[in-house]
Amino acid sequence: MSSSLPATLGKYQIIREIARSNDIVYEGYDPVMNRRVAIKELAMPSGASSSQQEERLSRFKREARAAGTLAHPNIMTVYEFGEDEGRYFIAMEFLDGHTLRNEIDTKGFLPPDEAVDIALQALAGLEYAHSKGVIHRDIKPDNIQLLSDDRVKLTDFGIARLTFEPNITMDGQVFGTPSYMSPEQVVGREIDARSDLFSMGVVLYEMIAGKKPFLGDSVVATTYAVMNHEPDQPAQCNYALWQVLIKAMDKSPALRFSSAAEMMEALKNAQHSVGDDMVIDPRTMAGAPMYPGGMAQVPGGSVMPPPILYPFNPYTGPGPQGHPMPMPGPGVAANMGQAPIPIYYPPPPRQPLLKPETRHTLGRVFMATLVLGTLIAVILVAVTQLSRAIQSMRTHSHDQEVAARLDKTDANMPLDERISTEEKLRQTLNDPGTIAAENGRLASLYEQRGKRELGDQDKASAEQDFIKATEMDPQNGAYYSDLGALYAEVAQAERDPSQGLSMWQLSTKSWKQAADLVQNPEQRDKYGEGVAISGYEAALGLQEIGDAVEARQQLYVARDYAPANSPVSKRIQGLLDQLDGDSTDSQP
Repeated sequence: MSSSLPATLGKYQIIREIARSNDIVYEGYDPVMNRRVAIKELAMPSGASSSQQEERLSRFKREARAAGTLAHPNIMTVYEFGEDEGRYFIAMEFLDGHTLRNEIDTKGFLPPDEAVDIALQALAGLEYAHSKGVIHRDIKPDNIQLLSDDRVKLTDFGIARLTFEPNITMDGQVFGTPSYMSPEQVVGREIDARSDLFSMGVVLYEMIAGKKPFLGDSVVATTYAVMNHEPDQPAQCNYALWQVLIKAMDKSPALRFSSAAEMMEALKNAQHSVGDDMVIDPRTMAGAPMYPGGMAQVPGGSVMPPPILYPFNPYTGPGPQGHPMPMPGPGVAANMGQAPIPIYYPPPPRQPLLKPETRHTLGRVFMATLVLGTLIAVILVAVTQLSRAIQSMRTHSHDQEVAARLDKTDANMPLDERISTEEKLRQTLNDPGTIAAENGRLASLYEQRGKRELGDQDKASAEQDFIKATEMDPQNGAYYSDLGALYAEVAQAERDPSQGLSMWQLSTKSWKQAADLVQNPEQRDKYGEGVAISGYEAALGLQEIGDAVEARQQLYVARDYAPANSPVSKRIQGLLDQLDGDSTDSQP
């Protein structure tokens, strides 16, 4: 990957380089939409192996998909993922302002109200991302942008986890920033949305305290602190807000907030409780403002004189007129004409609810019950396992018998009759492996019948049989290629332009599914050429109806799949250049 500043990336004009870390970020200009954009270019490490390069590209594409599916006021918007002569990039919303990291480093710490407001906006973005199956996994001040209009945006979904897609990270691999990672993320376990809430709690703590809750001189020391240490309450954090923080940063995910919405509600309640922490002692008036002459104002606005304090012991019995009045001694305040207010001594400890003998007896009963219950549970588990084993043996025997009958199916039997026979026998199978094998065989039969019907010009029936083959064996790209070829043939014969466009789009989708499933490079090039041809034809149809934006997107897909230096790839690039030229000419 070249390190020089490109003049353009795709349709975007590069203005300047903004930042460089794992990837490179530029400020750019979109001439089509007439707007500033931020462009992140994939920076491939020098000397990386082909497998490492492929993994980096897969993660870069996943970042684009993760953020590209999210449209929320508190999440940075992704416009496009593209490739320009081997340089891969993501075009994003250009954000002004600065990061939360800059804000903390400049101010040291933030007022609690300001910190909570920032956290609430970030949590709103997280709640939306989690609802779409996206876990950020790298929440930290560097990835929270504070805009000039006081809005907050989450950025950098580079290591996000998409719950609806296979995980790129293998078990045991750890990605993230140690100071903000949850304990389960530190040890490489499976994580969910509650891991992001832990990180959000760490960020909120740092905003209020001006320092991270888990500190260490090295990565090992930091991760050890995350796993084992409990942070101290910051001096400027009231009790209600501290309860939110310790729940968010609990070591166990089960004891944290279950969702970002729940944490937001707790933070709002904590905001309303500011000022409720002061407790006024009615005996000493601690916390109440004092007036001259020793008069104190109490809640409600009333004013009372300072109390007379006597060293009072409630166990000495009542004094004169029913008041306990011990003998005056050192420290006794005397004020004649005012009722004495005694110093309170706590009552003696109560007797235990249960005697030691009773607790011992109950403990033995509990242990006996526990042992008996465990024994019964073990017996029930054993009986259940035995029943399942017997049922499994019966199922296996039945499936073997059915499989033998399927193997003996006459290959010379008419194709329709053979499909009907095997469909009925498949309904009686129970073993997943046997069912999968039979599904593969039936998919092949449906494909044979579809090709026969295609030869008889019965395209509608052929389409249904090819679709049935993909349902039976969805991992076989050949069946999707059958559909792609069929739709292309129908599109070429279609006289209605709108119907023809729909067929070309269906053909592109089917060829793309076929190309994504195959591993053989030659087969992939063959299917990729089908994607390129169909996508090119679809783009022509979109251009004719004036939808240049969708035509350009169709061409990007076709270009990604077209074999290198093939004739169709040159036609695709030519049409892209034409569309870009038309859009430039149309600008005032």
